[in-house]
Amino acid sequence: MFENLEKMLIDYKWKLNKHNKTTVMRKGQFSLNVGKTAHWAKPGKPILPSVLMRENKHEIYNECKRLFPEHPFDCVMINKNFKCPPHKDKNNIGDSIIIGLGDYNGGDLVVEGKGHCLLYSPFVFNGSQQEHWVEDWTGDRYTIVLCKSKFKSMRGSAPPKTDENETDVAPQIGPRP
Repeated sequence: MFENLEKMLIDYKWKLNKHNKTTVMRKGQFSLNVGKTAHWAKPGKPILPSVLMRENKHEIYNECKRLFPEHPFDCVMINKNFKCPPHKDKNNIGDSIIIGLGDYNGGDLVVEGKGHCLLYSPFVFNGSQQEHWVEDWTGDRYTIVLCKSKFKSMRGSAPPKTDENETDVAPQIGPRP
């Protein structure tokens, strides 16, 4: 079910996120937004497809919309071997979906002290309200996080549609084949 998405991540041309000043990256660790974003330096501007989304021709974003059509999201964070310390996602609103892909052992997502195996298993949680972090792992671990950005609510402007059938509806727990 997730083979196409996994291949997209393995084949992706990973590069350092030079705009993320708050995360200390270790060698081989990446966290990038291939979804929509707000331009930080220009208050009042609408949420638009990120540079990385445009470079990727919306392929990863559209595949996530195909797999999870009923989960509302505008942000698609793709991660490769990214380990985060305990935190809450201050710029997210509502539920997020995360899924793990790749060839790895360990790497559970710990939410409020309870571990969850993500490997080929979508997990829904509210990262803005629930503290979470990632346990150690071995191998190559990819994750995708689908979430709603707080900026849409703050700015009052809807993000542009990438597909004429795209709608914001109640979230579904799990993918659609």
